Amino acid sequence: MHLPHPRATLKALLRRLATYGPDEAAAKAAGLQALCGAPFSSARDLQHLHRAACFLRAFPDDAAVHDAACRLTAAIEVHVQRLPAAERRRLEDSGLAGTVTRYRYPAVAARWLATRAPGTVDIDWPALDDPEALGLTVAAALNPLEDEVTDFSGRGLQRWLQRARGEAPHHATDLGWLLAQAPAGAAAAAFDREYDAANVPLVWHIGTSTAAADAVVASRVVHRSGLRRPSPGRDAVLAPLSEVRPASRREARRLLAAWRLALWSRARTIFQVEQVGDGACHVADFGDGLTMAIVGVPPGRRSPLEVTYGYLLLASGLPIGYGGFTTLFAQVNTGINIFPEFRGSEAAFAWQQALRTMRTLTGCARIVINPYQFGAGNSEALASGAYWFHYRLGFRSAEPAVRRLADREAARMARHPSHRAPLTTLRRLAACDLHLDLDDDAHQRFLDESALDALGHGITAAFAGEGAPRRQTALAQMTRRLAGVLGVELADWSPRERDGLALLAPVIAQVADLDRWDAEERRALADLCRARTALDELPFVRQLRDHTRFRTALAQAAGAEPPSRGRRRGRS
Repeated sequence: MHLPHPRATLKALLRRLATYGPDEAAAKAAGLQALCGAPFSSARDLQHLHRAACFLRAFPDDAAVHDAACRLTAAIEVHVQRLPAAERRRLEDSGLAGTVTRYRYPAVAARWLATRAPGTVDIDWPALDDPEALGLTVAAALNPLEDEVTDFSGRGLQRWLQRARGEAPHHATDLGWLLAQAPAGAAAAAFDREYDAANVPLVWHIGTSTAAADAVVASRVVHRSGLRRPSPGRDAVLAPLSEVRPASRREARRLLAAWRLALWSRARTIFQVEQVGDGACHVADFGDGLTMAIVGVPPGRRSPLEVTYGYLLLASGLPIGYGGFTTLFAQVNTGINIFPEFRGSEAAFAWQQALRTMRTLTGCARIVINPYQFGAGNSEALASGAYWFHYRLGFRSAEPAVRRLADREAARMARHPSHRAPLTTLRRLAACDLHLDLDDDAHQRFLDESALDALGHGITAAFAGEGAPRRQTALAQMTRRLAGVLGVELADWSPRERDGLALLAPVIAQVADLDRWDAEERRALADLCRARTALDELPFVRQLRDHTRFRTALAQAAGAEPPSRGRRRGRS
């Protein structure tokens, strides 16, 4: 019997990934099984093979399909090792088992990876630009006489590290030994700053247990009869979720570990996953095994006004995408990244549900998406027509002229379904933010983020105006004065609550008429300060959203333009 070529089997499987029906499950399971031991000689084929395995693990028809996809995932490393060396190099930074990822990870990531995958992560010496800068991290540990004869220029640091490691079996790599020299306590932060300043390139040899495809959180695997698609318009975003539950500390640690592996093995990172402290974690369930984890940042890393969250989307416990969102008064600024393996899945539905979750959590009146997400400087988003996906969800361009252009193009496509907007038009559509207004008065309830720049300069002036020789003294003066105006007895507040007052004091110092606010407005502002550094930031988010007097006062202090003009730029 003539058997089809493995590439033909793979192509047939890829065509039916998103197709579900009575006969599809058996065909998918048979295709996965046939490909498990099939020979491939190109990196491109293995990327397609990996996509098929990941897609069907996340969105399986039934248990047989899921199990076959898991077996194929486990065989990926063997497939990679069979490739010619030149083809293996094409898979660098892909996150596949058996490949290499090269990235300049920050200290917190390097330390976590060295602990999680000991012996597999090391300094990429040929790519290190400034060995002397890295040498500063261990300079304090040198004996004075040793310091006099040690040269960290050129290959000097590498040779010195190899001598310093000796035969110690518990430090399998130069990186592991170097990180172990970090001091404890407050000095550890200085070590991390020096490490990060050195911009250290690392090389990570990824095994099956730390590959992107194995960044899995235990979850019920749901058998599917089809994939869900987003609804047009904003109604689905407006419908509140019945529950967004807090995650336990154990669950939060597992989610963070999976998130880190999924991103760091693909040479990606975001601010939220690099945090070492505790930020509150919440989980939303969208049914059929699709979930979203939302994590904040610890109090010591927060901005006075903006609250930033990271989020991870998972299907059957497997990360399929991630992003972040920032809240400011009644506005949320957001964006999304879907891993290539899961494009064409339920990703669009998941994105709409993520927007719904943001509305449920924050009660925001407006959601903003920056132009990069749909084409500005992003050729892939431009070519995919991402603008129209958001347009169908109800988003509209912030600038009236761009909005009119979009409406004309939409009308043309409605009249002629085969019409496609040219790239020149799509570039013009990516000239400003997109807004999804969820409340009729949304244009009146947000602070233009361009005002944050003015407020930042105002903070500098506020410190200078205190006339104190040290900034710590100036901050203490501002904080005590604010406490007096708000009627706060600092002795009754916890240290964390006093930190919140101090964080906001330089911003509030720019409010000219605070002493003329009524008692209720000042009490609400005191509650806002008290909530700023709580572990869970949601109470602060909601209180800030509703403090109209504070928003108006900050807009006046910043000399902000009327909010109906829209933002000139965004932060996500």
